[in-house]
Amino acid sequence: MTSPAKTTFAAFLMLALCWSLAGCGTYANITLESPLSGATLLPRLTTAAYTFSDENTVDIYLSDLSPAQLGVPFDDSASGWPTGQMMHIHMFIRPSPGKTPIEPQSSNCTIRHMILAPGATGLYGGGGFLLPSSSATSGTFGGSISAGTLRLQAASDNFNDALGPTALRASFKVKENRELAATMSRRFEETMPRPE
Repeated sequence: MTSPAKTTFAAFLMLALCWSLAGCGTYANITLESPLSGATLLPRLTTAAYTFSDENTVDIYLSDLSPAQLGVPFDDSASGWPTGQMMHIHMFIRPSPGKTPIEPQSSNCTIRHMILAPGATGLYGGGGFLLPSSSATSGTFGGSISAGTLRLQAASDNFNDALGPTALRASFKVKENRELAATMSRRFEETMPRPE
């Protein structure tokens, strides 16, 4: 029989582990894999926020840049252009059994993934099927994408496309933060490379 002290200690350890993983109860597991080259990218996108207009319209922003880095406008000097990644997932319709298709081959979200480096920026874009696991109004929005597809849509002259056409898998749980989401949206738009 487990003693109350051991049970309390185990609960404390679980709580400590939970808080250590990018904010208790939140996470983003993303895999980008090229079926042609076999190249794989596993970004650690620990800064996350979402905002929504209604249950059908949700915007999720993920980045490996810190909120402090995202809080100031980027510039193209060597010290002002960060190295990192940003992702924007826009769900435009919430799947509903009997009303909308619920299968990985369907599409209910657009996906943009930007890779930033000094002097080189690449934007991958595409879509996929996002299956939500919670309500947009709950304050924490989760879901998964099992068969997203992306390809390079725009890039600066010096960007090396090491992925090519890419398959995306994702699972996430993100807290609502309209201010941070708006900031990440601005950084996305101001950093956008011109189309090829």
